[in-house]
Amino acid sequence: MEASFLATDLKKTDPDRYLLSLFAPPSARAPLWALFLLKHEIARTRSMVSNTQLGLIRLQWWRDEIAKIYQGGSGGEIPILSTLAPVIREKALPQDLFETLIFAHEFDLEDVPPENFDGLKNYADFTTTPLNKLALKIIGETAPEEEIRHISMNLGLLEVLRAVPLCLSERRFYLPRVWLSDKNLTPERLMDFDHKQDVIGFVQHASELIAPYRKPESRFLAQTQRLTFIYLDRMKKLEFDVFGAKNQTPPNFLALRLALRLR
Repeated sequence: MEASFLATDLKKTDPDRYLLSLFAPPSARAPLWALFLLKHEIARTRSMVSNTQLGLIRLQWWRDEIAKIYQGGSGGEIPILSTLAPVIREKALPQDLFETLIFAHEFDLEDVPPENFDGLKNYADFTTTPLNKLALKIIGETAPEEEIRHISMNLGLLEVLRAVPLCLSERRFYLPRVWLSDKNLTPERLMDFDHKQDVIGFVQHASELIAPYRKPESRFLAQTQRLTFIYLDRMKKLEFDVFGAKNQTPPNFLALRLALRLR
């Protein structure tokens, strides 16, 4: 029952990661659904709170609940945590990866743009790489550190670029200060969307940071990389207009295109 609930919830909140989970061994799917939903809950903190202090309290609650599992707890009646608890022990999932993921999303609460493009890459790294390291351990796959980080950061960057319109509407800014300065813009001036073409130009420029890695041996990472570049190719065809409706929906035949790539 819990697994069915988790699957339904993830399919609605993060259909891309739900799709990636379907290529994992059946025994790993429910733990992946729980992990990806945990990520979703942590990442949406900024959208749910009215001030920084409330956001920090919410993130600390998740941090404390995860710590209880490492102290022998069962996760209680929260499906995400009760599903993860036995897997954390069975697979010896490192607690510091959960800590890093939560800490990375504390940055969201500051409403401060990254200083430069390296800062943007670091944000994509810290919000995605720990998650994928945990996913690989759940699945039982290994990969070199550089490979995990490169492919994870690519997906993180893509997600940031696709989310630019939503972030602007919520007064969240991940467009680097150096780019804003070059354009003589401020975050406040971007909020009314009068500068759509400038933002589209930024998305096009920032997309160049997403570079393919050699074909990974890890099936999960190979599918993650494939997913990233299917979206990126579609974004290019739509001339990087992230404000358009098509850029906010999955590409046509996404599941089939991922499945065929395995052959």
